[in-house]
Amino acid sequence: MMPAAKHRDLFTRRWRSVPHQQQKESSFQIQLVEMLRWCVRPDVLWWHTPNGEHRDLRTAQKLKAMGVLPGVTDLQFHWVELDAFARKIRRVLHLELKTGNRRQSEAQIGFELAVRLLGDFYYVAHSVDEAIGILKRHNLLHREVRS
Repeated sequence: MMPAAKHRDLFTRRWRSVPHQQQKESSFQIQLVEMLRWCVRPDVLWWHTPNGEHRDLRTAQKLKAMGVLPGVTDLQFHWVELDAFARKIRRVLHLELKTGNRRQSEAQIGFELAVRLLGDFYYVAHSVDEAIGILKRHNLLHREVRS
């Protein structure tokens, strides 16, 4: 648990303890995506699937009818590697982003199992540095990028 910060109340002018605000997953993801736009190799296709966020009931029902899959990762990366015989092998990396000590939901665990059974890579990152390190290990970033 993070230590509380001290803030001065605007009206009473007394000091009070305020719990540390944990970074939201959305701001973490936006920060990461801003970096990825500059450093992901151009032959890597990647995107965010907007499954989360709160929606009104009608929109949620419509998206469900359209085939939204619960548990899909925050970011997906697709690329091609050549094997020893110069044959193309398609690779997919799924990256779930979590802040603090948040854990995967049941739907996310089920999705992880499904994509691992297909032979895809699946990771959970808790920081921008960790996410960059994962992508760098799979050579998805320009060579000049340092983690």
